[in-house]
Amino acid sequence: MTRRIRAALLCLFTLVTFQQSFAAEGEPLLGKPGKLLFEDDFSRSAMSPKWKPGKGVWEIKDGIVTATEKAEDKHAAYAYISPNVPYKDIIAEYSFKFGHATKIHFMMEDNKYKGAHAGHIIRASIFSNQVELADMKFGNMKLENFEKLNDPKASAEEKKAVRDKIKDKAAAFKFPFDPNEWHQARVEVVGDEMLLSIDGKVAAYFKSEGVDHPTKNMIGFTIGNQGQVRSLKVWQASPSPSWASHKSQVVAELKK
Repeated sequence: MTRRIRAALLCLFTLVTFQQSFAAEGEPLLGKPGKLLFEDDFSRSAMSPKWKPGKGVWEIKDGIVTATEKAEDKHAAYAYISPNVPYKDIIAEYSFKFGHATKIHFMMEDNKYKGAHAGHIIRASIFSNQVELADMKFGNMKLENFEKLNDPKASAEEKKAVRDKIKDKAAAFKFPFDPNEWHQARVEVVGDEMLLSIDGKVAAYFKSEGVDHPTKNMIGFTIGNQGQVRSLKVWQASPSPSWASHKSQVVAELKK
């Protein structure tokens, strides 16, 4: 066996061992959890007093939240925790059942920031067999971009130019899962980096300047069509001292 083959096998063994260890331990990778900022087991019959629903219908039964989009809203169902909680870096964990949903966004925003539409900053999104992390602050929700993309007088060429300009403000990855089963999601935000894991396996990684927005204060879900969530916990986060040594291996495993 040549030295090159031995080195390649050792690298593969290290990667597989690390991934198996992470899946077994289920520990955060990018961040280290600190103070608990918010938790909800939904052990009641109404979203209040911990949530303020916006669009759609939000119902709780047996600790499960079912969000249903209303056609007349012409917008996905959304709800945010109440009151707002100031934060910058966080680790959030929740369970979801995709069901008939078109999307389940975990939203992180700043309602005092006026440079983006409705204070949108970042989001971690789950679609059918795909996930995405997005910097909305400098992407599609940046005020000038949002206005151009939604301007009926703007030409197709002008809108395409905006979309081309912000292509690097989101990253999508293939991640197949059973929509009829419950899954555990973890969203980690530290500095200008984001990590999304599902059922103990890293599903998405993203690095962008908007992620590092210092004064986020809103946390919520946006759900298209109909989907379910339960058991949300959110902690303050600090950088994990071991992330630098794991980062290249984690990113190498992702499938775009």
